[in-house]
Amino acid sequence: MTLVKKVFSNYRIPLLTIAIFLVMSLLKENFLTKANIFAIADAISGFGIAAIGFTFILLVGQLDISFGSVMSLTACVFMMMLKAEMNFALAVVTAIVLGGICGALTGFFIATFRLSPFIVSMTMQLAYKGIALTITDARPVSMAHPVLLAINNVKLFGAVPVVVVLLVVLALITEFILRRTQYGRNLYLVGGNINAADNLGLKSRNYILSAYVVQGLFAAVGAMVMMTRQFSASGNLGLNGPLNVIPMVIVGGTSMAGGKGGAIKTLWGVLLMNIIYNAMTMFSIPAPLQPFVKGLILLIVIVSDKYMENRHNKV
Repeated sequence: MTLVKKVFSNYRIPLLTIAIFLVMSLLKENFLTKANIFAIADAISGFGIAAIGFTFILLVGQLDISFGSVMSLTACVFMMMLKAEMNFALAVVTAIVLGGICGALTGFFIATFRLSPFIVSMTMQLAYKGIALTITDARPVSMAHPVLLAINNVKLFGAVPVVVVLLVVLALITEFILRRTQYGRNLYLVGGNINAADNLGLKSRNYILSAYVVQGLFAAVGAMVMMTRQFSASGNLGLNGPLNVIPMVIVGGTSMAGGKGGAIKTLWGVLLMNIIYNAMTMFSIPAPLQPFVKGLILLIVIVSDKYMENRHNKV
């Protein structure tokens, strides 16, 4: 019985994901089709990559709601460069560097001055969105670039977009960094107890700053991945980013209190939430009601996460 509890405790999200997948396959004959599998896989890529970056933020016990606007800004710059017929590789590098700069700027104010992560990231969210809207004149920037079209047309087994491979590879690399490197272990220590980390001589501010830089880099990559299927960027591209990404990361098992979680867990959370989103469409839940369901799921997850934290502290 103890073994069963241990397995369920450690692998409850993968087991729940598989269970919902099997139930949906039995209830809806259109669920297990190539078209629907492609739709799920295609939907998880962009925000899924951003979710891996957000894992770093929660691991150090911080919060960032500005990454949605970072995705908007980097996507707009990326598409504007492509539309100006600039080199594709240069556009990719520019977008990634810009994402890192945005993350560094947000992290600087939070880590250096110990300001509220929510207030700072909310302020930077408005700033990055304002810049994106300004440089695009509040209009979408569309460009069906040949490279983007080529990436979009590559499907593994005829149903899985190739960008999903990028998502999985990034998750595996991130998991290795978090679990097998001194930097990764220090992130857990900073998030678990920042005072203890400081007493051990770790420069917690540097680790917090680095987490925001990583988030910016992943947000930029996620935004460019979204361009392989949308071919259009705007200042409102990542508007729902936090609402979509934060539940994925928390559901995966990364604690909002910091010091607990991982990239593979986030990957399972991304898959689970997108299957749920797909199921809502399958059961014809009205589109205006779906954000309410997403918010309800997030509320349940946050409350349960706090409950488990308090229970752990009592033990």
